Amino acid sequence: MKRHLPFVVVAGWGALNGVLLAVLAVYGESSMVFWLWGGAVVLLALVALAVLAACRSGPDQHVRYRVPDRGAGAVVPAAFGLLLVALAFVYGLWLLALAGPLLLVAVALAVRGTTAREE
Repeated sequence: MKRHLPFVVVAGWGALNGVLLAVLAVYGESSMVFWLWGGAVVLLALVALAVLAACRSGPDQHVRYRVPDRGAGAVVPAAFGLLLVALAFVYGLWLLALAGPLLLVAVALAVRGTTAREE
C-alpha cells in the first residue's frame, strides 16, 4: 500500500467523483451534467492509471524529506493563511477564524524550524 499511495489517492478521488455523479443521477440532472462530470471521472481514471505506471517504474518513495532552509516549511501554511485573509474581504470575516490558526502554525514552523534534528 505504501509503494502505490499516490495511485490510491488519485483513484480514490476519481471514485469519489463517481459517487457524486451517481448522486446527481438520483436527483435527475440533465444529460449535459452527466457528460461533463462523466468526462471528469474518466479523465481522473486515466490520470490514476498514469500515476500507477509512474509508481511502478519509479524508485521507492522517500519517507523523509529534508528542507534546505529551517523556516521553509512555514511558506505553505503562511501562503494559505494570507489567501484566506484576502478572501475574507470578499466572502466575509468568518474566514479569519480559519486564517488565524494557519498563520500561527506558520509562525511556529518559522521559529522552530523544519529540518531534521542532528542526533
